[in-house]
Amino acid sequence: MKKLVVANWKMNPATKEEARELAGKIELAITAVRRGEVDTVICPPHPFLGVLQHLLHFTHLGAQNIAEELKGPFTGEVSALQVRSFGGEYAIIGHSERRALGEGDETISNKVATAVRSGLHPIICVGAGTKRGQSEAAVAKVVAKQLRAALRSAGKAQVTVAYEPVWAISRGFGTGKAVTASHAAKIIGQLRRFAPWARFIYGGSVDGKNAPAFAKETLIQGALVGGASLDAGEFLRVIKAFSKD
Repeated sequence: MKKLVVANWKMNPATKEEARELAGKIELAITAVRRGEVDTVICPPHPFLGVLQHLLHFTHLGAQNIAEELKGPFTGEVSALQVRSFGGEYAIIGHSERRALGEGDETISNKVATAVRSGLHPIICVGAGTKRGQSEAAVAKVVAKQLRAALRSAGKAQVTVAYEPVWAISRGFGTGKAVTASHAAKIIGQLRRFAPWARFIYGGSVDGKNAPAFAKETLIQGALVGGASLDAGEFLRVIKAFSKD
């Protein structure tokens, strides 16, 4: 299974022109990477999916969120089918910043099932509710519960699971300090027991400096990159770490 490095731009950048410029820089940078080793995904804000659809050639396109339903009277929601119609192939589901807005295990499970049914590859985030200083056993218990719930209606569909402890996220709810690679590998090792068919990646303040340490851990098969993905050079360093360049 190939490694996967995902850019979660969150609510950035401010304009479609900036989005086009950043995506173009990433595309140009990726030409220097052995792409046979790693897949890359850009998840921009929904309004920019159409902007990037015909711009990306070496990078896959994804969404930061999808609705539980495929269509209907759901003001402000974006469906998996709409994402697909713009060339989207991936969808981040269950990010801690979504959970903070009230999305629970049942909602996330429904979204995973909807993504699979619609042909999107789910990137399932687990790690909300964990706390710095908790024992690895306590953390593993929390994230295993989240993963089991997320997969409840998805069977053994191909999914990617991102272990992203909320306190390690670079902005918003976290400290901006990544966990150690060994900690991430141990938690992912516990999660693999529940979904051995899945691909597991790490997220939480990943950047070009710490990515090589995560890439050395064989259980960590990629990264979900937040703030560092807004700098093409920094994002390239993360990709190179996982592509063995």
